[in-house]
Amino acid sequence: MMYIRRFSAVLLSLLLLIPFSPTGFADDGQYTVPIYFGDSYQGLVRAYDSLYFNNTYLSLTDLSAILSGTDKNFRFERVVSSSEGEYFSITRGQNSVLSSGAEGLIPRTLTAVLNPTRNRLLVDGTDRKYYTHNPKTGDLYMSLTDVQLLLDLSMIRSSGSLVMYLDFPFIPDLNALQADGYFNMLDSAFVGDAETGEVLFTLHGEDSVPVASLSKLLSFLVLKEAISAGEISASDYVQISRNAEAVSLSGDGIISLKAGESVPFSELMEGMLVASSNECALALAEHLCGSEEAFVTRMNRRALELGLYSVRMFNCSGLPSYTDGAVPVKRQNLMSADDLFRLTCYILRYYPEITEITSSQLSHLPSLNDYWTANSNPLIYNLPGVDGLKTGSTNRAGYCLVATLPVRAVDGIHHLVLVLLGAETADIRGQAAEILLRYGRMGYIQ
Repeated sequence: MMYIRRFSAVLLSLLLLIPFSPTGFADDGQYTVPIYFGDSYQGLVRAYDSLYFNNTYLSLTDLSAILSGTDKNFRFERVVSSSEGEYFSITRGQNSVLSSGAEGLIPRTLTAVLNPTRNRLLVDGTDRKYYTHNPKTGDLYMSLTDVQLLLDLSMIRSSGSLVMYLDFPFIPDLNALQADGYFNMLDSAFVGDAETGEVLFTLHGEDSVPVASLSKLLSFLVLKEAISAGEISASDYVQISRNAEAVSLSGDGIISLKAGESVPFSELMEGMLVASSNECALALAEHLCGSEEAFVTRMNRRALELGLYSVRMFNCSGLPSYTDGAVPVKRQNLMSADDLFRLTCYILRYYPEITEITSSQLSHLPSLNDYWTANSNPLIYNLPGVDGLKTGSTNRAGYCLVATLPVRAVDGIHHLVLVLLGAETADIRGQAAEILLRYGRMGYIQ
């Protein structure tokens, strides 16, 4: 069941009633551009479908040229640096630098089956984490949806043309998306206000589903409460066990840990939250309770005390685990989106310092072989203000995310909390999460 607090279809319905203009600008900022599916540049916006028809990716080279001189203009460049390698740059507020001398940037052939990946893209000098396709010709292709998110404009595709409304920001119409089946790509989702508890959006929020590494949020809470109770200290050094080393050396390992070494508690905590290190989570669990089994018992008990009745934890990390019977059963940690929202609200209320860790784009763990990692939460890069909180994925859980965004209300700062579970792919996770958070913040002071 889907519940939406606010209805935002009115504006988009009005947009659909605006008659299409000829190519060019009308007084209302409407701009109709033909989409060209082909292998040569003809002054149109080249577009290619990724795997399926209408899963459309647009040329940023062409969009930059088309939007020159408008309020949404941007300069698009491919940069090759001796120190940073190849990356792409968008500078908003500047016109395209394309000219007849830039003909080499225009691809003459391109396969119609794209393989989107995270090519490095800087927007106004800041890293963004959108999935794009680089045909190795100096151009970059971005999905129709992500272009609207990036440039904050509304588009409608009709009869082979792309209608851009430059004066209208991107406004997600969740009712239309639901009717089209957009949310069928997710298991469940929830958006709410952490301060008031108000539900802004929910989709199958009560269903208990696999949550992968989002389990580590409950591990974080148990560890922080143990610190508050004086059982352990944040200044502790944690001795790494053979079990933690074994996880580190396995296919599920992320950070190298060696049995017998002592590692600062704070670095293991950061490794657990930002790098989503399974071995760090295990080392912390053993440090508090002596064994993972005892820690998991404590996790499940604490969840019941908090009224999180959908929770069933089998380990501290969210990895799949197996029973030891003659027919091993693969088990996944379970929780509902509703309960993840409640858990996140509780953490933000009593341990808001978590966002000091989860808001960082880069994490550095000097004691662990000078380990560096980038934050896996795409919204930290793509939606200004997002300050957390955790990503996770397994084959069964799909791609999951809990994101937090401070917004201003008349009575002060509120935190929007997004829970998204079971996304089909990583790019859908990032895109759907940004759409839902943009929707959620519409009723607040921007």
